Amino acid sequence: MNTYLLEIGLEEMPAQMILPAVEQLKSLVQKTCENHQLSFDELRTFSTPRRLAVQINGLPDKQEDRSVELKGPPAAIAKDKDNNWTKAALGFAKKNGVEPADLQIREYEGKDYLFVQRIELGQPVPELLQAQLEKWISQLNFPKNMRWASYRMRFIRPIRWIVSLWNKTVVPLKLEMVEAGNETRGHRFLSSGKSLLKDAADYQEQLEKMNVMPDYEKRRESIVSQIKTLEQEFGFVVELDEKLLTEVTNLVEWPTVLLGDFEEEFLELPSEVLVTSMAVHQRYFPVFRKNEKQDSTAKILLPHFVTVRNGNSNGLDTVRRGNAKVLRARLSDARFFYLDDQKKSLDEFRQKAENVVFFQQRGTQGQRVQRIADLSVFIAGQLELSEIQQKQVRRIAELSKFDLETQLVQEFPELQGLMGENYAMLKNEDAVVCRGIRQHYYPRNAKDFLPEDAESVPAALADKLDLLTTAFSLNMIPSGAADPYALRRTAQGITQLVLGLRLPLDLRELTSAAVRLLDDQQDLALDLTKLQNDLLDFLLQRQRWFLQERGIRYDLIDAVLKTPVAIQSKQEKTARPALAIEQLSFAEFLGEHLETDMFKRSVEAIVRAANISNKYADRIAEELNESALDLSEEKNFLSALQPILNSDSQALWSPDNYLQQLRKIEPVVTRFFEDVMVMDEDPVKCGNRLWLCQQLAQWSGRHLDLQSIVFA
Repeated sequence: MNTYLLEIGLEEMPAQMILPAVEQLKSLVQKTCENHQLSFDELRTFSTPRRLAVQINGLPDKQEDRSVELKGPPAAIAKDKDNNWTKAALGFAKKNGVEPADLQIREYEGKDYLFVQRIELGQPVPELLQAQLEKWISQLNFPKNMRWASYRMRFIRPIRWIVSLWNKTVVPLKLEMVEAGNETRGHRFLSSGKSLLKDAADYQEQLEKMNVMPDYEKRRESIVSQIKTLEQEFGFVVELDEKLLTEVTNLVEWPTVLLGDFEEEFLELPSEVLVTSMAVHQRYFPVFRKNEKQDSTAKILLPHFVTVRNGNSNGLDTVRRGNAKVLRARLSDARFFYLDDQKKSLDEFRQKAENVVFFQQRGTQGQRVQRIADLSVFIAGQLELSEIQQKQVRRIAELSKFDLETQLVQEFPELQGLMGENYAMLKNEDAVVCRGIRQHYYPRNAKDFLPEDAESVPAALADKLDLLTTAFSLNMIPSGAADPYALRRTAQGITQLVLGLRLPLDLRELTSAAVRLLDDQQDLALDLTKLQNDLLDFLLQRQRWFLQERGIRYDLIDAVLKTPVAIQSKQEKTARPALAIEQLSFAEFLGEHLETDMFKRSVEAIVRAANISNKYADRIAEELNESALDLSEEKNFLSALQPILNSDSQALWSPDNYLQQLRKIEPVVTRFFEDVMVMDEDPVKCGNRLWLCQQLAQWSGRHLDLQSIVFA
């Protein structure tokens, strides 16, 4: 069996783009193999900052021959009146390299056609792969590309070399800037540079001899293993953030872990400042005291750091001192900013925000904070928080953005919220207010925490709603992959707060309040109804995604999210729509009952009632004439409807009560449709029966659009 290797050598790539790129390359190779029926034993990928590679092991010499069936012209024009083959038939046979005698007539989709079977000889695999190589490279997609020198091709970084080997033979490929060969390159500093690769199967082994570890997982394991060794030797714990570990692994070709130190005096800084300085800015791993009691809240930072060198252990002390020097400068700046910030009051920082533009044409950061505060208090009222809590909510909102004007956060933007909490505590603000300044940013992504304090929730919602509303008012609505202000993530945060915390909030009221506050302050010359509808549609998409992530069926999601306008009567246009948490509850509860026979029959009966009352809306009685109910089926229908008719027309039933009502009413309604002619010639009887159907449909429609339910 054979091995093929493709290696693309580049200038150093951004670490975050390496793994997605090599996955794309793997996918393109797999697709080629599938399309050409190529079997193989193993497909391996390799990647470092300077190379992307794919190795296919166990390939055959050539494709297998295969029998191909081809459809030709209709049989009606294949033979003349003397039963001889026509020019159309002879041309079809000649085109496909067969004798006329080999033509067959068979039926296809009700008509007879000519068919021919022929053997297609398999291509040599190296030739087949050669035809695909340029596509594999050119179809790699990166967030940003560059063009260099006079070349037309765009790529993430300049391509410096290409290895294309079938076993020991070069498979030719020429891009405008480089020609493929069997010459690879080792570590930039630990090898002599270029080296001939004798066999595609020896790729990993030969690169490791040149101080390059091309296997991502092996590099990662090496880093983790070296860190574990340090932990055992010195008795501390190194915090391995997965994102940072992935980035560091993609920054080096030959990893060597080293331990460095910084001065203990810097431990007086908040630990978040130290960790951010190390992890985010220097790609160092922070070191903590070993916690024998396994208490996760007692993490004590030590004056050490762990970093990974792209090289061997030679001159490690020099490297260690250099890394410590860079970190010391960072921490010195942070300490100066931290101490200097404390000399100012919180209100001084808030005043500075009055001169900072939030969005062009939408005021300053100070004006935004005022909107957040007003919207937060509105939300707090909707959540029925106490008067004391509402005061704390307003204070959280008023202080929510002050730390953006501090020197430390301007130097370390990742610390927004955290430093706001810290500085507020130093100024003796209430503990719940301090926590709220940090928690109002939650959730920052799909897997993030939700606010723990009830007082933090209104500001968390208001912050995201105001950002979304302001952006939409400027027509900054995400389209396709473009979302420069992360508005989808913002909308997802609103959905996570409302549904994750099961808040009894109406998104229509929230968006209406957000739009009103923005308009009152900025005097928008816009169609405010359209603006609110655009916001609701956008949030509905995020709500749908949230339900899908919970494993809820797509048709049930449609059923709970659609607005059943068509089955509301004039009198019920003011009926309260379902809240998002009520829709979630219905979807979760009914998901367990969708396939029961009772539910299927109920859906069929109610959908039938909705359809007939919609179709003949002009014949529905305005009021029920109970004296005209002659048939027992009509009376039973009315009796079964009584719990519905006696309930508040604006109230929504719980999922359990809704299902219980279905169980009671389904057999009555089914019998009604089996034995009663709804469209009776007597207008009174017809109007009564349509009225009954309408009442049932309207009640169910406030909860679910049953027409969306699909049964197998």
